[in-house]
Amino acid sequence: MKTLELLPPDTILASVQKRAEELLFIIEEKMRSLSKAPAGRIKLIRRGGNIHCYHVTSSAKPAGKYIPVSEQKFIKALIQKEYDQTVLAELQYQLKLIDNFIKKYNPSMVRELFGSRGELRRGYISPVTLSDEDYAARWLAQSYKCKSFREGEPEFLTSRGERVRSKSEMIIADILAKNNIPYKYELPQQMKAAGGKLIPVYPDFTCVNLRTRQEFLWEHLGRMDDSDYSMKTVMKLRTYSKNDFIPGKNLILTMECDGIPLDRKEVEALVKTFLR
Repeated sequence: MKTLELLPPDTILASVQKRAEELLFIIEEKMRSLSKAPAGRIKLIRRGGNIHCYHVTSSAKPAGKYIPVSEQKFIKALIQKEYDQTVLAELQYQLKLIDNFIKKYNPSMVRELFGSRGELRRGYISPVTLSDEDYAARWLAQSYKCKSFREGEPEFLTSRGERVRSKSEMIIADILAKNNIPYKYELPQQMKAAGGKLIPVYPDFTCVNLRTRQEFLWEHLGRMDDSDYSMKTVMKLRTYSKNDFIPGKNLILTMECDGIPLDRKEVEALVKTFLR
């Protein structure tokens, strides 16, 4: 697929903010733990083949008090305290760096620079990044040739008037449209098959997540109780895997069989998880 913009939308800020939340949670946990830790520190001395532990509570008595080996719980608490103090300082430093980054980083500025130009100037500019609406329009405008329909094949029309091959595909298409998810029906994909030969594969839907610009293939497996269909499905999924289309990464799967129809709520959940 041709690249439609030089710079895709920012995904760094959300990740950094999530990391800041994770760091803050651990910092608070470590501070609570340290408030309950025993006073002083531990000193370990190797003598011969043995390790001797000493509890140091005052700089005036650096030798400390000997801790019997039987007091493993107390020894562990002091060593854990030492680690927690060190890791707390590092986590606080990392959080400070992230907070400074968040304050200064403004990913929307690139888009705003284009919008701040007058209408006349904008007409002469090819911006490095597009609005979601412009990106969707350009993505959908790219033409392709899908598979033809056989004579006498049942006709199912989506809310947009597109012809698809089953009622379930019609449901999926309508849910995608309702959620303003750009999609193409049976967009051909050139994939390597066994032996490295390139073959055309026609996934039911190719969708794009406008927030990340990532494309997903969506396959609906509609006759899983049919043994011949299931065998062909396994081969198709292996082809997808060989071409790095992996469920949960960039491949969405729904399925049904006789008596267990497509679940609309499942489709909605998949749209929310991968395409919003």
